Amino acid sequence: MRLIVEEGNSGDRQMALDETMLILLSKDLIPETVRLWNFKPTTLSLGRFLAVKDWVNEEVLSQYGFPLVRRFTGGGPALHDENGEITWSVVLKGNDMMKAYQLISKALIHALSKFGLKGEFSPINDVIVEGKKIVGMAGAIKRNSILVHGTFMYDTNLEYMKVIKSPKVKEVERGEAKARVTTLSILLGYKVSRKEALNALIEGFESIFNLEDGELTDLEKDISESLRFKYTNPQWTYLR
Repeated sequence: MRLIVEEGNSGDRQMALDETMLILLSKDLIPETVRLWNFKPTTLSLGRFLAVKDWVNEEVLSQYGFPLVRRFTGGGPALHDENGEITWSVVLKGNDMMKAYQLISKALIHALSKFGLKGEFSPINDVIVEGKKIVGMAGAIKRNSILVHGTFMYDTNLEYMKVIKSPKVKEVERGEAKARVTTLSILLGYKVSRKEALNALIEGFESIFNLEDGELTDLEKDISESLRFKYTNPQWTYLR
């Protein structure tokens, strides 16, 4: 499986590239891939089926100056701190999303074990430590191919999560968004670096997949560039 490690980039580029990789894998034009990356600048992403008015505190988002991007995958809102999170994407063959979540969670649990932490898979799509979410996942299927992407919060500023507005029913049931999550730095009591988190993630994914360093193809670059317009278009962002 190909391994691609990148630095930060804008939400429109990152979502366009993930969608491109799923399309191309479904046509057998690229290999199965693990990509490690991050959003830059700090960005709020919203699941494909969620309404902005229900899930986004737009006033706070504007105060922070964070962009909003709608994903092509499902799942809830996610705050991506450019200085505190590594985002990962996995494209692989298959058509069973739950099986993919379970497989990938093993890699993430292995990565957490490098810090002496015991992670657990929490269905449908989270990995938790001490009862709090440290990894969230979302996915999409196209033909016989699956993309799963998600967070790995090593030092996320949880105050930024004020940009997420949970529906009252969910907030009463589960509490505010920032109360439901944690980070490596909080759990360990020291500031974990990106390098430490990245090395643990690579080792985690290597425990599940046979990884070989690779690069994006010209086809991936060209198609993803042409798809970026979708993720900057308000008609997509405010679809709901």
